[in-house]
Amino acid sequence: MANFPFSDLHSFKDYVIYVQTYRSDRFPPRTAVGPEDQWSLELAFEGLGVGLDVAVREEGECLVFSECRKLIGEAHEYYRAGNLRGGFSKLEELSKHS
Repeated sequence: MANFPFSDLHSFKDYVIYVQTYRSDRFPPRTAVGPEDQWSLELAFEGLGVGLDVAVREEGECLVFSECRKLIGEAHEYYRAGNLRGGFSKLEELSKHS
């Protein structure tokens, strides 16, 4: 499993903004990691799922985290389809909810 740049809910929120900012096509190269751990759309969204799991462990399962999972899935689908605006908007909603 890749190492993600967060360890708590606060740093996860920063990661959401990071993914939103760099989109699926502008991630900078990662140093000191292999090719399989370079940023990609799939790795970035894997990180969003892992981060949400961290948040649930910290705060406990609640309705807002279910909504966040839905937003992550929707954003991922938008980005996969090349709809950057739609993906960005869903991650914006995620930032407000998390």
